[in-house]
Amino acid sequence: MKPEALAKSVVRGVVYSQLAYWSSLACAALSVIYLPRGSIQSFVILTPLLTGILCACVTHWLYAACDEYLRSRILRSVTITALVVALGSLVYFCLELLGFPRLSIVWVSIIGWSTFNLQLLFVIRGAPGSEDAEPLNFPASR
Repeated sequence: MKPEALAKSVVRGVVYSQLAYWSSLACAALSVIYLPRGSIQSFVILTPLLTGILCACVTHWLYAACDEYLRSRILRSVTITALVVALGSLVYFCLELLGFPRLSIVWVSIIGWSTFNLQLLFVIRGAPGSEDAEPLNFPASR
């Protein structure tokens, strides 16, 4: 097996966790419009938090199981996401001082997660051997 190759199960895990996140985010956005206020709406709105945790766990699993090239790509994705969130927050802070309405921190979080998730999909898609690789040998436990 080539050490730089990704298993199809790893690619599927990342894609399915991303699909769960984006679907729950769409449901949460629609619930604000269509569901009456109450505990059901609050639960549906908080569901993307759980799928975000799933994405973080899959990313950690991927980071622990891959080679240095993919680790550096994942870390670069985290760095770019941090820069986007920091610069976006700073710019909007200045716009608030100029009279723009206050923005909920939820929007900053959604933009940050979306930036990272899109980059992670590009990292996985562009990984060497991601099309036809054998399964990775994951370490048992540390």
